[in-house]
Amino acid sequence: MRKNFFATAALSIIALASISALTANAQEARSCPNQETFGQSRMLVADNSAQSQVEVTYFTTNDPNAFISEKAGLSRSATYANLSTAQFTASIEKLQSEGLASIRKHESATSFLGEMAQLNLERNPSNWDAKVVNASYNMADPSYVAGLDRETTVGVSRRAALDGDYYRVDMVSWFVNANAGRKTVDYDSSVLLKPGQTAVFKLTGKDEMGRSGSARSYVAVTLRSVNKVALASAR
Repeated sequence: MRKNFFATAALSIIALASISALTANAQEARSCPNQETFGQSRMLVADNSAQSQVEVTYFTTNDPNAFISEKAGLSRSATYANLSTAQFTASIEKLQSEGLASIRKHESATSFLGEMAQLNLERNPSNWDAKVVNASYNMADPSYVAGLDRETTVGVSRRAALDGDYYRVDMVSWFVNANAGRKTVDYDSSVLLKPGQTAVFKLTGKDEMGRSGSARSYVAVTLRSVNKVALASAR
């Protein structure tokens, strides 16, 4: 269905807007210049009657045409693909068996609809714990980026009148340069998924391409399930 491919990826402009290069007005409006202006989460009201389980997979591949073809050139290729989770799993396993792909991290989180979950790519495996945070959160202490390669937040919400039987999955991902104390939003997207579907995003921002070289970096977001929650447990 056409809704499956309804995605917004702000790449070309957002990739140039690093946290260290905010405008003067933006800096005056915030107590910390490292807080982001782009990639701010939509203001959502948490729905405690339902919980979603999402999984995020960070992986790299040496096949430039895996999932998203670059045969027409990188600048003209799409950066988003919608697959069934079974298709995604089979594809990534095949690439791994051929020595063409490497999973850097796989993580899951359960959150109420309207909440944001942090599923970050840390350098220290001991920190691989998903965190559920308020959709309007801000991280006031810039030192927390020291252990990150990438910061990603994912939220699931439902607007039945507009989206039918699909769920809206919002994904915002920042490239993190810990040495420079800088974050750059290089993917900001909202897609429609059903449970059992996976959204695959190719990271083609200048910073990420510079770090990964000829390899391609991806973030895959799987909507595993959405379940009703008993009122007693929700409290």
